[in-house]
Amino acid sequence: MRRQLLLTAVISSLSLAGCASWFEGSSQFQPTPLAAIKPLQTLELKWTLQQAAPAGSFLPVYANGNVVTADASGRIRSIDALSGRVQSDVSLKRGLSTGVAVSGDTVLVGTQDAKLLAVDRVSGKTLWEQSLTSLMLEAPQIAGDKVIVRTNDARLTGFNLADGKQQWSVGNVLPQLTVRNDGSMRAVGREAVMVGQAGGQLDIINPQTGNSLWQGAVATPRGATELERVTDVTSRPVFDGGQVCAVAYQGRVACFEARSGSLQWAREISSSRGLAVDARNVYVTAENGSVWAYDRQSGRNVWKNDDLKYRDVSGPVMLGRFVLVVDGEGYAHLLSNESGGIVGRSKIGTSGPVNQPVSLGSSALVQGQDGRLAMLNLG
Repeated sequence: MRRQLLLTAVISSLSLAGCASWFEGSSQFQPTPLAAIKPLQTLELKWTLQQAAPAGSFLPVYANGNVVTADASGRIRSIDALSGRVQSDVSLKRGLSTGVAVSGDTVLVGTQDAKLLAVDRVSGKTLWEQSLTSLMLEAPQIAGDKVIVRTNDARLTGFNLADGKQQWSVGNVLPQLTVRNDGSMRAVGREAVMVGQAGGQLDIINPQTGNSLWQGAVATPRGATELERVTDVTSRPVFDGGQVCAVAYQGRVACFEARSGSLQWAREISSSRGLAVDARNVYVTAENGSVWAYDRQSGRNVWKNDDLKYRDVSGPVMLGRFVLVVDGEGYAHLLSNESGGIVGRSKIGTSGPVNQPVSLGSSALVQGQDGRLAMLNLG
């Protein structure tokens, strides 16, 4: 745990470090100033709501017309996605270590004393509770009738959603140094769970048994030092149209055939911020804030946008046919999926680095480091 947190701090400082002048003394890249744009698409701020500042993987979840959130104090809120009005607000009176997974009225969370809880999201009543081998740092995933959790000791465990009974548990070996991982699992229905791993690996597992369906190398560790060899998949993989894509810090973006695991293509890039896909392209935000588009079939670089470098840019999501990213000064930017040019912009009031937004089709949910939630719509 200490190594993970130490490396997170080191990487955070390295991401800001530049080639300073001997005489100037400054070692930070300055955020690229925003250039004026000619808006071609309006971006509307539908509503905002102040939450407690998230510390880790307290990402909001959309479920059946509601946005469900949690914070470290144990507060769980259900918010109407259309209006931003709070529908229910309960306190578990227990510290939490992760955000939520939602199935109907059941919310799954991890506690600061290494428990997995299933609670009623309206009343806050605990439905069942299970002890874990270590603390959870990532929200659970629900795959059909199974709840999949990953604990800080790199163990994956499957539980029954209905009663919490443990069904299987699989251990993994961690490298000496890893990047803190707040969320690199994603369930695909009830058939598979995609798991980004340390060391550049992507595992596709059967949620019923925990068995691996296939493994793929997104990137391969290389370098003379342990720090140089850190190559972790720390953002959520994406499944679409029979294809699985993932990206690694100090590594590559890679796409695989979903059933066989055959590598289709890979390109060098470093990202811990996530990726998005549409019918034609894969979109990635690099560590320096550049946004890249790659052809889904060939991996050919389609475009690159450097207008937002060093602005603490979020991972991309699709908002309609546009690519949405949010910077650390609270500006949301719409990029053309064809050219990468910025075609829309809105000040939304978040502050600090933003986690990858949540795409809802023609809307997107953004959470800032200060806890501020914002729902965006295409105008």
